[in-house]
Amino acid sequence: MGLRSWIRQRLNGDLHRIDLVAPGPVEIPPPARAGLQLDPVAAPWSVARLTDLLREAEHQPTVTTLQAARLARHRLSRFWLDAPVDQLEALYQGELGTLQRLLLQGPLVQQDLAGDEQRWRDQLARGMAQPGEQVRQISWVLALMPYTRPGVLKVSQPLQVLPDWLLGDYVAYCAPELEEQLNQPAGLLKAGTDAPEPLTQRRGEQAMAWFRDAEVLARMRALIRQYKETPLDQETLDELCGLRRVVAQLWLDVEVAQLQTLHQTAVGAITRALLLAGFGDELLDATDERARRELLPMARDLSHPRAAGHLLALLLFVPLESVTVESANQLPDWLTRDLREIAAQLSAEQV
Repeated sequence: MGLRSWIRQRLNGDLHRIDLVAPGPVEIPPPARAGLQLDPVAAPWSVARLTDLLREAEHQPTVTTLQAARLARHRLSRFWLDAPVDQLEALYQGELGTLQRLLLQGPLVQQDLAGDEQRWRDQLARGMAQPGEQVRQISWVLALMPYTRPGVLKVSQPLQVLPDWLLGDYVAYCAPELEEQLNQPAGLLKAGTDAPEPLTQRRGEQAMAWFRDAEVLARMRALIRQYKETPLDQETLDELCGLRRVVAQLWLDVEVAQLQTLHQTAVGAITRALLLAGFGDELLDATDERARRELLPMARDLSHPRAAGHLLALLLFVPLESVTVESANQLPDWLTRDLREIAAQLSAEQV
């Protein structure tokens, strides 16, 4: 074959491999090492600078910009591990959460990992799987998410164990198959026929609207934290008491087949927070006293189809240490598991 024929064949072959219509993906192989500092270090960084690096990699993906984005990703991942666990919600709801979402929506999560990044990812996965890491589980999830491709990272029972402020982003990035279950739980509520006199007029869909509103949920959590940390004035106590009545009424009204579904929404998370805060010790007025008096005999019958809802409603109005559940095997697994976790957390806090 002559030189001219060889050149023509090579050029024609290259032309056939080029798509002149559809945009082609930018395929940049990962470096052998990304240069991550895997040992603890103290080095300055800023959210603004990390944001600039991630945006540059998104708008102009090159070896240089993606390398800088890899270092930014590692710095944010390390931050989630080092951050105080009781401040994760506040941090995530600010600029750092925005930075995390920017990272998850950018091109870096579609790129292969460098060797040291793979080791970092594996370290995170092992840490999250260790027994006794429940307290830091959210930290591990936040740190690990940017090192997994969409739909890969799976948390056991995420609708139950992940907080509302993270659950939406987790479902969107890691478990889109749960989106319908997450966003459509409320059309299943109507007043139960055997419920006592209502504790509140805000019921069903009207009540569930509260638990879809991010600002209202943030206010609920702030009230519960405030009650747990410092004495409240009467006006704030009244507001928290009103919230408790709405939550309890939802448990009394929900259809039997949808008890677990309600537990997996923000209603379940707020119920858990109220129980952990010990708000059941507080009876503010005659309505609260009536709730305790009427719910007590209802919750004793664990064979009742609505036993799980009755029990959760009652627990909101009584001191938890005064409650003993006999024949717990009659309760659904999701409830017994949750009650055990609440008891364990309360015991840990008392140590």
